[in-house]
Amino acid sequence: MRKPEGRVRERFISSRIVLRRILGALLCVQPANLRFEIDEHGKPTLATPHQHCHFNLSHSDSALLVGTSMSARVGVDIEVPRSIPRAQQLSNRVFTADERLLLSQASEISEAARDEMFLRIWTRKEAYLKCRGDGFTTPARDYGVGLDGSLQLDGLEILSLDLPSPGYAALASAAPINHIRRYRLCRDDTI
Repeated sequence: MRKPEGRVRERFISSRIVLRRILGALLCVQPANLRFEIDEHGKPTLATPHQHCHFNLSHSDSALLVGTSMSARVGVDIEVPRSIPRAQQLSNRVFTADERLLLSQASEISEAARDEMFLRIWTRKEAYLKCRGDGFTTPARDYGVGLDGSLQLDGLEILSLDLPSPGYAALASAAPINHIRRYRLCRDDTI
């Protein structure tokens, strides 16, 4: 049996392979020929001559989400359902007062409702911050991201995504989101 760190490493490598294949197909370039740079906040970008292609990647357990755009910055986040025992403490650092209230109300219903509410807000907030490009260096408590539907915030559109399996996901874009393609990769659970 593989150690958990081995699985995490395999999933990290697999996610980068999938990302290279997606970007290579989008740009009509061999995946191995793509070159990446890391910006001052640690976000990877494509190097010249492909810097016009924007992308973002998120993974949670074996779930992977990749967002791409040829015209504007994108940010994505995906989370598989799980228990968040420190949800209230985390929310105090990154949720607005209204978001903390929603979490508190869900906590009164059940731990499962609390976890779902936390992850719904969290994915939208993280996608938004990743799209901005500065991640959690920005005071996340200052930005309410809503729960459902499309929301415009500081010139970015935030949208929750439906998934083919249980989980929560969101996309944020600096351009209107008018087309979403969904693909499901089938692979064994060793990756």
